[in-house]
Amino acid sequence: MQYSNFEKLEQGYYEQAGTVIQRKDSLKNGLTLLLFLRDLGPRWVIAPTGSSKSRFGGAIEPMVWGLYNIYQSPSGLYLKSSEIKEDFLLLRRCSKHLHTALRLYKTVSRVIFTTHESNDILNLLWSSMLLLKDGCTSELVEFRFTWRLLNLMGLAPSFKQCVLCGSLINESSFWCDDGFCCSNCTSDILVNISQLKDMRCAAMLKQEDFITWSENNIDIDIFNDFSVKLKKFLSSQ
Repeated sequence: MQYSNFEKLEQGYYEQAGTVIQRKDSLKNGLTLLLFLRDLGPRWVIAPTGSSKSRFGGAIEPMVWGLYNIYQSPSGLYLKSSEIKEDFLLLRRCSKHLHTALRLYKTVSRVIFTTHESNDILNLLWSSMLLLKDGCTSELVEFRFTWRLLNLMGLAPSFKQCVLCGSLINESSFWCDDGFCCSNCTSDILVNISQLKDMRCAAMLKQEDFITWSENNIDIDIFNDFSVKLKKFLSSQ
């Protein structure tokens, strides 16, 4: 059973796989975690104070994936036990990949309470983390993640149709604030056909095909630029 992000759980125990999005330590409230769990969505969970760090180990650190057992009581949602499945420690050996992963988590934390596509977003985050762990170029992974996240939210710009008139884009296109456009609608920022094809591949190829394709000699600068442009679509959420 998949619960709405805004639906309070019935009293009882729940066990689901997921990841730690955020953790907060305070003298007043102790340790609280924002867990992103399959079927349960994002949930703020209280980790019992005292020996919580030794009790739960690394499973309560951000970016760790694990199996989490939680209990919904009348007074709150509590973490009872946890088991690490993937800690992504390898990412800490490359600052570029680590910082990219942190940005992905920050982006997810901004949108998970505004959408009902929790499981799909969780799958997207997991697959993106695996790509970083496998050493894929971080700029390509971040662009792919951002476009796919927007697509899940119904906000992704089309690579095939002009956003203003709906005509098919068969050659070079242009970029405006609303997305890709044909030459009849604007002439703001030129995107040549090769760049458009690369962006389409980065966004839409299946995981294994993307890994193979990403090993080619690709112009990375365009992905840095357009990742920033795509993130502006999230600013209104």
